[in-house]
Amino acid sequence: MKRKSDLVSRILAISTILYAALVMLGWVLDVSGLRGPVPGQVTMKANTAMGFILSGTLLLVAMPQVTRASRWLRLGLEACLLVLSVSTLAQYLFGIDLHIDEVISTAPPDALRTTSPGRMAPTTALSFALFALAIIADHWPGNRALMLSRSLAVLLFLIGLTSLLGYAYGAPVLYLGIDGITAMAMPSSVLFMALGVGAIWLRPRRGFPALVAERSLVGTHARSLLPMVIGAPLLVGAAVAAGYGRLYEGQFAIALTSLGSVIAAGIVAIVSVIVLRRAESALYLRDRALSATTNGVVITDHVDAEEPIVFVNNAFSAISGYSFEETVRRNCRFMNEGVSNDADTMNALRKCLQNGDRGTFELRNVRKDGRLFWNRLSLAPVEDYGGAITHFVGIVDDVTEIREQEERIQAALDDAREANSMRDTFVRLVSHELRTPLNAALTWIRLLELDDSAETRAKGLRVVAQSIESQSRLIEDLVDVSRFASAGVRLEAERVDAGDLIQTTVEEMRPGIESQQTLNVTITPGDYTAIVDPLRVQQIVRNLLSNANKYTPEGGQIDVDLRVDGDNLIFAIKDSGIGMSPEQCDKVFEPFWRAESHQPGLGVGLAIVAALVQAHNGSIYAASDGPGEGSMFIVRLPLDAPTAKRVTVDQND
Repeated sequence: MKRKSDLVSRILAISTILYAALVMLGWVLDVSGLRGPVPGQVTMKANTAMGFILSGTLLLVAMPQVTRASRWLRLGLEACLLVLSVSTLAQYLFGIDLHIDEVISTAPPDALRTTSPGRMAPTTALSFALFALAIIADHWPGNRALMLSRSLAVLLFLIGLTSLLGYAYGAPVLYLGIDGITAMAMPSSVLFMALGVGAIWLRPRRGFPALVAERSLVGTHARSLLPMVIGAPLLVGAAVAAGYGRLYEGQFAIALTSLGSVIAAGIVAIVSVIVLRRAESALYLRDRALSATTNGVVITDHVDAEEPIVFVNNAFSAISGYSFEETVRRNCRFMNEGVSNDADTMNALRKCLQNGDRGTFELRNVRKDGRLFWNRLSLAPVEDYGGAITHFVGIVDDVTEIREQEERIQAALDDAREANSMRDTFVRLVSHELRTPLNAALTWIRLLELDDSAETRAKGLRVVAQSIESQSRLIEDLVDVSRFASAGVRLEAERVDAGDLIQTTVEEMRPGIESQQTLNVTITPGDYTAIVDPLRVQQIVRNLLSNANKYTPEGGQIDVDLRVDGDNLIFAIKDSGIGMSPEQCDKVFEPFWRAESHQPGLGVGLAIVAALVQAHNGSIYAASDGPGEGSMFIVRLPLDAPTAKRVTVDQND
């Protein structure tokens, strides 16, 4: 519809030029049939035809889409029209002859309805001046200038319509000029009406032309009623005029005119009601569709800098918990208060609103009851009939369950990857740890085949025994981890002196440790009677001391401290070894984790310790001042631990 509206002025301008050119050709070639369509009526003068050619051309070059190069041509055409019209009016007003009426062609002295052969009617000259002024005002800035231009164009249209009605109803007073003699030709009346409409439609996307062209309730109504509003009174007048003087006169004609007007107005009203009813039905259908959809719909006012909400449907209220009254005139930001969203997503959302683009964003919002939900928001701009963005419509989809499912799937994938990684690490470590003592044992067995001396045999058997013991401890650790992971830790607790138990275990390990380190033991006097599993407590002590010895370079120091703190037994081991970072302190109790990959072992000793401590309802804590600063492990065991306990080791921890 808009494209058709853009062509109105161009079509009217070309039509005016073509008709005026035919009239001009009739004057130049002296063809009376071209000068006037009906013999015996007032004909269009040669200078009038030239004026219409100038006016039609001016209407073409005055259109906004014409290039700037046409500006000078437009100014020249405006000047020519004003000179022609003002000169003609001056001849009438001052009774002078400027010899401009027959410059193009000589008019016959017996021409109808004119005081001077070849001279256009004063109303014709005035109409050309109005048209030129309307085009001039159209190119001034501001809405007032546009209003002035269209007011002049409407006046021009009414002058042409008045003259045409004079011919249609046989009322010469309507088409005679100011002097009461010179008349405007009927074709001139039609062309002035065309120029008036063309001047109004120069800017079809502003004001009344845009209203008529738009696909809206008002536009549809205007397009339906405009022909009837103009045509119905004309038809009534024509019908009354056709019988006036022959069938009726005076009061009867007035009554008949009134009756015809009532009928015409009634028809217009009926058509208006029908158009409005159809539009109302369409709007009702759209409104019900918006209300029935399961997706939330929110519309914001983009003209307002605050982008307030102007509409939400029932689904939006169901998702957010906010009613229409609680939402309207508020910015959507109120649903993000206290919630942090991805910065890149928020920046993209702002750019979408600033640039008038489409976009889909996933945001965390807050329901009225305080619960968080994931909102997949699809935004799209809404333009008015002039192409300006006035609103944004958003489709709100609650994707909380989908996001939670995606997070669960991602967590499962991460767990699976971690499990695969741990499996690979486990296989690699086990194969290395099993192969190392076996290689040592095989080497000495083959050496004994070559050298069976007593010294070689004693040393070889000692190495083979150590290798077997190493593999036995390795297999025992693997069995413990496997059992703890599946069935948990089962304690067989009894009342013992935990102080003597721990001291005895430390002393058993002292020779092996003091061959490389200095071992200091501090036992604070107190009542160490506790309900614990003796074998498991010994396992805790052995693993911690072995770990400290393993990661402390030769010549270092290991300090053991044992004391009672209220209802708890505190056992601490501090070494001067390689130390750990804070991140390593957090991972040290994970199965198969080792501070240094070149160290022997599977990295399960501390995981076993943590499981055994937890089974006693105790706690263990690892601390270090940093790499190279040594480490400390503090175990806290309650003195009255339960007699039986099962705790599993999470191998995916």
